[in-house]
Amino acid sequence: MFGIDNERASKIDDYKLTCIQFIESISNDYKDWVYRYNLPEEEHNFRIGMIDYVVKTTNSWIAKYGDTIRKIDIIKDDGLSKMAGFTAGYPFKFHIYVNDQELYAIHNAGKIRLDIVAEARDDRKVRVTSLRRGEFASLLSSAEVRLEYDTFCASKTIHDHLTLDATNAKPSDIISITLAVEELSNDLQIDKRGLSVIIRIV
Repeated sequence: MFGIDNERASKIDDYKLTCIQFIESISNDYKDWVYRYNLPEEEHNFRIGMIDYVVKTTNSWIAKYGDTIRKIDIIKDDGLSKMAGFTAGYPFKFHIYVNDQELYAIHNAGKIRLDIVAEARDDRKVRVTSLRRGEFASLLSSAEVRLEYDTFCASKTIHDHLTLDATNAKPSDIISITLAVEELSNDLQIDKRGLSVIIRIV
């Protein structure tokens, strides 16, 4: 019995290391794209800095909280989503908060409120929208969770919210959700961005 447990722990530790190295390696590819954009210095430094922050925090979560292959994969995939987002940049204001925590959050099991704050540029409007055709959001979880939401209206600024029903989650479960906001001009989509938040149940 102990031999099986030790073997399982060794496999998880090996997989942790593999994923940590992968996150570090692929971050260089994302940063290479930022360099190719020839952005103004402030925006360039912001994107590079955020990619580095995601690498550091994602790998810390993998090391601390990745006690199963499934959880490691969720944390890894969330980190990849975040790096892709910050590589492309956010042309309009867009944030997702869980109890004032952004990008990485902790929460008790139960109903989890996701506050979405966005603001359009110039005379445009913003609206919460589907991430992809036929998929409102990307939801990865080590527990059974359900997303509750209504329809959303477009306006210059929004402060909308959705609810994750994580009633059946247990301490140490990991949930990652990616939501999208679109920017509209005369009811036509001009830009669209996705943003993820990862939540550890405590």
